[in-house]
Amino acid sequence: MGRTGPHRDLNLQARILTSTRDLIFAEGPRAVSINQIASHAGVGKQTIYRWWPSKASVVIDALEQQFASESPFPTSGSAKEDIRTQMRAVAATFSSPTGSMIRELVAEAQGDPVLAEEFRTRFVAERRRGGAAALRAGIAGGQLRADLDIEIVIDLLYAPLWLRMLLGHQPLDEATVDAIVEQAWPALKA
Repeated sequence: MGRTGPHRDLNLQARILTSTRDLIFAEGPRAVSINQIASHAGVGKQTIYRWWPSKASVVIDALEQQFASESPFPTSGSAKEDIRTQMRAVAATFSSPTGSMIRELVAEAQGDPVLAEEFRTRFVAERRRGGAAALRAGIAGGQLRADLDIEIVIDLLYAPLWLRMLLGHQPLDEATVDAIVEQAWPALKA
């Protein structure tokens, strides 16, 4: 979450995040203001600012909540299948309205250094931590090479999904994910 302020009413917080998502999906992040979020959620904008330091913070929390529910990291015990399953979930999310919201945020972040930093440090870093944990589990279980550079592997696996989501130049589906995993797997396996 964004900055921690006075005790948060979890129902009110959920209403604010839902309102944020609804508005962003309908209008895009640039068009949505804190005033609109507050009005849609039925709260004063001071309530939002008490819990989040900026519009970027509340938008990223709404995105984080949505993305986490759509693409959790599996833990089946098979590193290859966990990677494949999680990447399929990311591809499906990127192909959904959440993907459109992410594209809008990436575009807006190009001209907004505060949003860019929030997006990088909170949303992208959180996704990378989950991926790194899955890769470390695969290494610990002897399924992945011990000498892997985890940051490079995350880029290797997920960059094609981000590129296809942002540019739309190629399909973004399960077949794409399967092809990426099969191409990368010989370099990753123990």
